[in-house]
Amino acid sequence: MTTKKPILGTTLYSFTNEWQQRLYTLDQMVEKVAELKLGPAVEVVGFQSFRTYPDVTDEFARHFRDLLDKHSLIPSCLGANLDFGRRKDRLMTDEEKLAYIQRQLVTANKLGYPVMRIQNSAGPKVFEALEPLARRAKVHVACELHSPLSVDNPEVVELRTTFDRIGSEYLGFIPDFSTSMTSVPEVYWSDLREVGASEELIEAAKTIWNSNQSNGEKFGDLAEAAAHYGANPAVGGQLNMAMTMFGRMPVDGWRELLPYARHIHGKFYHVDETGKEPSIPYPDLIKLLKDTGYQGTISAEWEGHAFTDRPIGFEEVSAWRTMCDRLLAG
Repeated sequence: MTTKKPILGTTLYSFTNEWQQRLYTLDQMVEKVAELKLGPAVEVVGFQSFRTYPDVTDEFARHFRDLLDKHSLIPSCLGANLDFGRRKDRLMTDEEKLAYIQRQLVTANKLGYPVMRIQNSAGPKVFEALEPLARRAKVHVACELHSPLSVDNPEVVELRTTFDRIGSEYLGFIPDFSTSMTSVPEVYWSDLREVGASEELIEAAKTIWNSNQSNGEKFGDLAEAAAHYGANPAVGGQLNMAMTMFGRMPVDGWRELLPYARHIHGKFYHVDETGKEPSIPYPDLIKLLKDTGYQGTISAEWEGHAFTDRPIGFEEVSAWRTMCDRLLAG
């Protein structure tokens, strides 16, 4: 077994509630990350953190880099967005996608980010066209693999085939721990109850989620269950989140993905009083990362803001960090 370990950090996305409630400026939030020792790696979502994004001035870029240096933090990943449906009349062409992503690639380079996240909707052709631009900028362009994009998903297989053919270190993936969950977070079921879901419907949804059917089949079964139990439109809409946010890929599937990993999203919803994340097999995932010698960065990514507006991101990420430090030391 190797003793090499990942580099831990956080994404500022974990503090979405704090952002929305204007509790911190960007500088204050970075300072808080350093104060609580949640670095050294810092990830940002461009459109959330920078007012002028997808572009930033040279002056701002210098300020941001100096800010991280001042607090002994390092940039890990810039979260870029494709937004290919910005026009009312049609979707972006591949040429428009490329130009839009290139602007964000320039920004990643200015800010000192070695990795830039984009979505799978870019498609293989755009990824291939991005490679020489990424190599020139020395920024790895990586596709986020959020549930339901597991290792055997056809879109993931197609991208892997493209990456293998091109053979460039500047293309890869950002796997998300949400692809390998053992259960749906309890907070999700509580949220469904609040909008009117019956216990019978919730039990049916749990059974469907735990089944080995395809996602398409699960969506169909969820729709039937919602109709059978008289769910209102709000419940029906939220039911589908279970299939898109919480994946069931076996942990061992990560072995095939890690050679392509340029960064990892350490998704979590809550670390309980026993120091465990009840819905995600963190001990197994961290052990696999240690055994395979992954030395890249991992961001704590708390997505509890989907279910609460309480500004508890720093509290949750601190608990995540304690858990991960313990597992990495074990």
